[in-house]
Amino acid sequence: MKTNAEIKRESLKRTFTGKWFGRMLLVMALVGFANNLANGLVEYFYRECEVQTWADFLVAKLQALQAGMDYAVPSRTIALQMNYATAFSAFIAFIFGGIAIFGITSVVLKAAKEEDQSWCRDSMGGFARPLGVAWMGFVLFVRVMLWSLLFVVPGIVATYRYSQCWNLKVENPDWGAGKCLAESCKLMDGHKMQRFLLDLFFCAWAFALIAVMIFGNVGFVTGMLGKLLDTLLFAVCMTGLIILSLWMSVARAIFYRELKSASRNGI
Repeated sequence: MKTNAEIKRESLKRTFTGKWFGRMLLVMALVGFANNLANGLVEYFYRECEVQTWADFLVAKLQALQAGMDYAVPSRTIALQMNYATAFSAFIAFIFGGIAIFGITSVVLKAAKEEDQSWCRDSMGGFARPLGVAWMGFVLFVRVMLWSLLFVVPGIVATYRYSQCWNLKVENPDWGAGKCLAESCKLMDGHKMQRFLLDLFFCAWAFALIAVMIFGNVGFVTGMLGKLLDTLLFAVCMTGLIILSLWMSVARAIFYRELKSASRNGI
């Protein structure tokens, strides 16, 4: 199996070679737009019908407490309505979130393997199986949350144990969530630390860029020019984060490819 340094070099090359950079951005934009549109329509419908989810209620309650105001406890009827609204919002979020993750994972795997055939159609494959990807996301979320209830470390370990489930789902769309998670556990056995160190490299760069965005300013230049330079700095950091996210995604896909190869060879 390749080292992290080799994976980072290969993934950097794949990210900027040929048409894959543009293709990954296109798919991310399309599935991201569909996800945001679906969730935005649900929120708009709730606002128009004056329906609250439990998240809306908690936010309103916190704002009322901060303002020193009383916020009434909902009646049983309103609480039941919020239960239904919250469940429906979660259902839509898992469906379109799963579609987005499936699409992005698909195109990134194509980039890692340099497979041009049907890359766009396969990236939209989540729309053909919305309930399957929603169930996958739900089961993964519950598993990680249950482990996280024990403590932070078991939750992190569980995250890495199940980290290959979406790659497996893309390559085996007929597999159920349970099988994908079980196979991910087998693939990651003995490789969780390597994947953690790979992620740590990208997270360090991401935190550095975010820190520059938040705290960086061109203080020695004032007026309109200073504002322009601050805006330019922000734009450069945002572009860096986008490039970094694509690079990290391809590196993870190559890591998965190496895991599959090591598994076939009995390593």
